[in-house]
Amino acid sequence: MDNTAETSIDRLAALQELDRQLREKTEQVRASEGEVAELESQLTQQREVTRQAREVRDVSDARRAELDAQLDAEEAKMTDRRMRLNRVRNEKELQALRHEIEVSKEAKQQTEEELLGVMESLESLVALAAEAEQRLAELEAAAAAKISERRTGMGQLLKDVAREREVRDRMASALDASLRRKYEQIFERRGGTAVVEVRNGTCQGCHMNLPPQLFNELQRTRDVRMCPNCHRILFWRAERLEPADTPR
Repeated sequence: MDNTAETSIDRLAALQELDRQLREKTEQVRASEGEVAELESQLTQQREVTRQAREVRDVSDARRAELDAQLDAEEAKMTDRRMRLNRVRNEKELQALRHEIEVSKEAKQQTEEELLGVMESLESLVALAAEAEQRLAELEAAAAAKISERRTGMGQLLKDVAREREVRDRMASALDASLRRKYEQIFERRGGTAVVEVRNGTCQGCHMNLPPQLFNELQRTRDVRMCPNCHRILFWRAERLEPADTPR
């Protein structure tokens, strides 16, 4: 039996297991990165919603204050005009003053009506802004915990990946360069399954029966053999007791 070939097959099988672990952990890191990005996106959106709600509320409140000031000013003018009624000198001045008072009353009424509408709207806007702020506070608290958890997990995974990559590189460098390239091509093309076991003469990659001669060769030698159907590297464990050979 060729011990070098046997060692190569064993190393390929071990390398594949490590490569699968690395792929799984890398995918976990990417998934966590995606979750963190999504949480941060939700936070950004809610912060913008809250900002807009506050802005609309503040604009409405500023208009309310402006209308309040207008009413105070108009009331002061009305008081002054009423006092002037006692000091008019002729009918012309009286008519002009009365006209000013009527115009002022109409302006005051319009201001009061607008103020009433603004105050009704402001009440709703204040509630919406408070709701947005509460939602933001809840989201920030929940997201902060999740983001911290995901980043802690990613940090550990990245450490594991870095350590395992070093081991992987050492294992890969011990293989024949052409065999390593072939393995890596199959691994990528076949979704992480380049080395497959043979059981009862069947390739466990494609579940097709191998030609009897090829199966016999696998049992006699540890030379690298490929499945004629799926083109994966075949691996037969001599120590495995095949089910068909199990004593009854």
